[in-house]
Amino acid sequence: MKTDRFQLEVIRIKDILTHEELDPTNSKELVNFLKKSQTLSNPIIVASLGNKQYLQLDGMNRIYSFKTLGIKTITAQVVDYNNQEEIGLSSWLHIFNGDIKKFIDFIKKDQSLIVSQGKMDQVGHRYIKEKDFGRLCTVVTNKKEVFFISTGGSFSEKIKRMNYLVSFYKNNLSRGALPYTLNSDTVKKFFKQYPNDNIIVIFPTFTPQQIIESAKSKVLLPTGITRHLVKNRVLNIDLSLSVFNNKKSLKQQNEEQDKILLKKRSRLYEEATVNFE
Repeated sequence: MKTDRFQLEVIRIKDILTHEELDPTNSKELVNFLKKSQTLSNPIIVASLGNKQYLQLDGMNRIYSFKTLGIKTITAQVVDYNNQEEIGLSSWLHIFNGDIKKFIDFIKKDQSLIVSQGKMDQVGHRYIKEKDFGRLCTVVTNKKEVFFISTGGSFSEKIKRMNYLVSFYKNNLSRGALPYTLNSDTVKKFFKQYPNDNIIVIFPTFTPQQIIESAKSKVLLPTGITRHLVKNRVLNIDLSLSVFNNKKSLKQQNEEQDKILLKKRSRLYEEATVNFE
């Protein structure tokens, strides 16, 4: 289904390159939910790389869950990764509860990672340096302590070190959207939103080309860092899993999907919304 606002297509999971690690906790819950509901609520988001190959931008857990259930296809919203009006790329903050001293000691065990103390007015948005020495991430505590984690090496090596950092807390992780302005006030607001947590890890923002490079090299980014903002994001399609019948061709599955969706009413929301979760 292709309109002037969006493109939805049933594609083969084997044709999708992923760019981020899996969150096993969320995936296990999603597998159980899909078994019970037998419904795909929201399509994944992919960018076309040409030659029937796609890059996963959002929906890693849905992809894994479908594979676990033996389903070989999935509905995707296909976007143009080069169109900045259609899709934007930001980052998530990682928020967790832990012992800051143990976390810093854990980081220092990797001798390629350099820890230095900073100040709140030095915390801000950054893009990662693909080569040479630079800041990998920033750690902020609810006591306004600031630590800069820096390293050198190649882009792939830096991604591996990010995964090392996240391994310390990945089973105890919350995510928050990276605010436009990062300062003492916005950090304070984050800790109010997550009163049980005391540490924020702020990662750099990546470029689309870096995401593609990560996927093609199979050196995957940690789970829950990249945040893709899609204009006209399609939600609540509520497709029965019976649509994704391995015995049917892609053409047949797409025809069945479109037949179902054409009977549904869709509505475009232009205004920003606030959701309580």
